[in-house]
Amino acid sequence: MKIENANHIHAALRAQGLTSRSWAVSKGFNPRTVQDCIQTFAPCEQRKPKRTLSKRIIDELSKTIGYDLLEVNHD
Repeated sequence: MKIENANHIHAALRAQGLTSRSWAVSKGFNPRTVQDCIQTFAPCEQRKPKRTLSKRIIDELSKTIGYDLLEVNHD
């Protein structure tokens, strides 16, 4: 599945029977922080997370949905 916007991320999580909130709680993240990261950074070629927590959230989310959200060029 090609991830082009935040809705695609939510759909990829739903396909695995998860919501962003349930995923956040299962990984020990604050659900609001996860929502903010999804809306701000994923997938975005112009903005990359600088804070350690944001990087960790996006990295874990990438592993869960099987799509590297930090990769610049997805063809």
